[in-house]
Amino acid sequence: MTIIEVMFAIVILSGVMLAMSRFGQAFTRATRDAANLAVASDLATARLQVVMGHATYSTIVSTYNGTTETSAGAANPSMAGYAGYTRTTAATRTQNDSSDYVTVTVTLSAAVLKAPVAKTAVIAAFR
Repeated sequence: MTIIEVMFAIVILSGVMLAMSRFGQAFTRATRDAANLAVASDLATARLQVVMGHATYSTIVSTYNGTTETSAGAANPSMAGYAGYTRTTAATRTQNDSSDYVTVTVTLSAAVLKAPVAKTAVIAAFR
């Protein structure tokens, strides 16, 4: 009777250990994905802050529209230490009788991201 009880206990313990290993793998993957998203979000926010701090409103689009940066090149702000990430900035100006603003979208892509991360800011002209 005791050997049968020990065997049942081993079977139950084995099942629990397998479930725990799967949980551990999923938890590790989720943590890594969250860290990569946080890095991408921080890099996009840093770029938006640089654009919003640009001294001349009328040159925002000509300065930043269509720029692409990587950690290998000169990036503003720096992307050193973030190999594999690519940051693209798009800026469009909307100007009519009642409004004048620039929409800036910064998109981060990397092989470690499931989908690109994009952040947008609207910068209004002060009159």
